Amino acid sequence: RWIMKKIYIAGHKNPDTDSAVAAYCYAKFKSKTDPSFQYIPAVCGTVNAQTKFIFEKAKAEIPVLLKDVYPRVIDVARKDGMRLYMNEPVFEAVKDLDENTLSVIPVFGEDEKFSGIVGIHEIVNYMMTSGKSEKQRYTFSLDNIEAVIPGKFLKRGNPEEFSATIMIGAMDMDYLSTKIFTLKDKPLLVVGKREKIIQKALEYDLPAIILTNVTDNSYFEGDIGNYKGSIYLSQKDTAETIRLLWLSAPIKHIANTNPFVFQHDDLFDDAKKILLSSELRGVAVLEDGKFAGVVTRRSFIEKPRKKIILVDHNEITQSVNGAAEAEICEIIDHHRLAAEKTITPIYIFSKPVGSTSTLVYQHHKIYNVPIDRESAELLLAGILADTLFLKSPTTTADDIIAAQECASAIGADIKAFGSEIMSKMPLLKNADPKKTVNSDLKIYTENSFSFGISQIETVALSDLPDVADSFLQALESLRTEKHIDSAMLLVTDVIHGNSKLIITDWPKIEENLIYKKESSGLYDLPGILSRKKQLLPEILRCLA
Repeated sequence: RWIMKKIYIAGHKNPDTDSAVAAYCYAKFKSKTDPSFQYIPAVCGTVNAQTKFIFEKAKAEIPVLLKDVYPRVIDVARKDGMRLYMNEPVFEAVKDLDENTLSVIPVFGEDEKFSGIVGIHEIVNYMMTSGKSEKQRYTFSLDNIEAVIPGKFLKRGNPEEFSATIMIGAMDMDYLSTKIFTLKDKPLLVVGKREKIIQKALEYDLPAIILTNVTDNSYFEGDIGNYKGSIYLSQKDTAETIRLLWLSAPIKHIANTNPFVFQHDDLFDDAKKILLSSELRGVAVLEDGKFAGVVTRRSFIEKPRKKIILVDHNEITQSVNGAAEAEICEIIDHHRLAAEKTITPIYIFSKPVGSTSTLVYQHHKIYNVPIDRESAELLLAGILADTLFLKSPTTTADDIIAAQECASAIGADIKAFGSEIMSKMPLLKNADPKKTVNSDLKIYTENSFSFGISQIETVALSDLPDVADSFLQALESLRTEKHIDSAMLLVTDVIHGNSKLIITDWPKIEENLIYKKESSGLYDLPGILSRKKQLLPEILRCLA
């Protein structure tokens, strides 16, 4: 069964509005221009209140949360292979395992509920047990006897399914009578053309009699009027009939109903180690308690790689966990390039504009794909949010044109639309320091130093002195947790176009900063709005 391959489109960790909007709208664009893949928009962390509001306003679903792209068991599990049902004969399992060179086959109940597995181990164990004792009991089904043994019923009695030992009618009458009386339960009798033995079996009312090597109905002429069991006429000789009888038992008689299973989200590498270090040949995979497929040792020969498209970033360190093991298909970004090497050439669209949403808008224009109202509203919000409502020095003519045309498409006034978004910005006194320093964090590495810069936009800086110490403590915890040289928070007043910088102790950098120091770890940055275009170059200058 053909399954459409998935490609995840995801922004950076700690997503902002632009990365979430760009991922969502680019996925819609790709779905229209390339229907051969299933494009799934994703975010790599919890979105902020502003982003939630924007998606709710546009009546759009927030992209799925993508915690990582490490390969997992479900990526190699086969759900479209052979399957058997509990009441089918063991013969079907033997045939399927042999003809299709399978390791295990999942077994289901009549309600399509996964009930266990059957494989070479279960078959061998069953056959070995069958040869150990003549007292071995088997489960017999009339339907399965007819399906497995060539022949037909002379009489189909009751019950339809029963458990019994097998007795071969190859003894004299006296021994047969004594033998039957000594058995706790009545056996199923397999017998050739032995009329006296057959008659005695009818008198004892055995559950079933199988007559072997039958070529026509004249083989048996006894009175069966009062007999309640079943009589089957087998075209095979006694030895072959008994072999097939063993194989007519329902699979539930031998299935492993409590097998070891993998969960769908078990890591590929972990599952491979478990399987290869065990005697298991195949394992069922469950998802929320339901059957999701089967994996065998062959499933782990080649490690799968999930396909992802990076938007609003191009560095693996800023990407979703496991991105280094994934196949990066495209990059759509407006930041400096520090992308990893790729095995094959990929499509990269990078321009020095103020927002990735602008680049997604331009793709619609380049490929002549009409922008629907939902995309226009989301892209407008993404552009305004990432360019600080077109006030950021990163804002270009491309951003302004894109914003104007998206606003025109939905009949919105840019200033009024921006004010509505601005109203959802958090007040500093209400912000959680730990969440704030992690929510829009970018980590950079330069000249053997590593540092992180977070940014929060607000409508006023007046309450910053009251909360600066708590933000500084959160930054220090972040620095320790990420093992970086320094952690910084750029607090930006989008109304007046100014910022404040909170930075953990980093003497060699702080003594060279051009900004005015207001107190320990706090600097005034008048006219500074952009982390990327204004603050980062100053930090890099100090490092140089």
